[in-house]
Amino acid sequence: MGLIQIPKLEDFAKGFPRLACFLDSDDSFMVYRRFGVVFSRLLLNKQDEVRRLEAKLHAMDRTDDVPIIGSKYLMSQDKRDQQDLPEGFVETRPQLLAALEGKLLEYSHQTKSLEKPAPRDYRSVLRFMEKGGGQLFEAEMSWIYEKEDLVSLRPGREHAWLDGVLERMLSFCRGRVVR
Repeated sequence: MGLIQIPKLEDFAKGFPRLACFLDSDDSFMVYRRFGVVFSRLLLNKQDEVRRLEAKLHAMDRTDDVPIIGSKYLMSQDKRDQQDLPEGFVETRPQLLAALEGKLLEYSHQTKSLEKPAPRDYRSVLRFMEKGGGQLFEAEMSWIYEKEDLVSLRPGREHAWLDGVLERMLSFCRGRVVR
């Protein structure tokens, strides 16, 4: 029977190898930078790409929603797939749907394990944006109103309710200590 080998810090070269060994030695040490601002920028960019493609799809649907001629494209996948390029568009509906699917898959790959934001977190972001904190144009800001469709990067925590209680107590006090 062999002995169980447990890696020792001294067995690893100084620098990243030794740091990696230390970080792996206990789950509570698995602390890494999340690059939150950069990750948020990338997600916002992907989100906006999906929003623009979605708007094109809705515009194409409105163009085709005319009696007799256009509505057949909205009621039949076969006819839709055989449709010529709609006037004023640079891609067919199948091409647009394929592009939308690709962007949506990229976006969902990065957001699939995320949970809905806590109501107080949502309200904080909403207030910040509505007071001009993001200084976005209305179209780019509309995502914040899709409350049921939002996710949070903040992991769920067992005692998150305590944060809310403390926040409410501090805002209630509004004393010099808080300021």
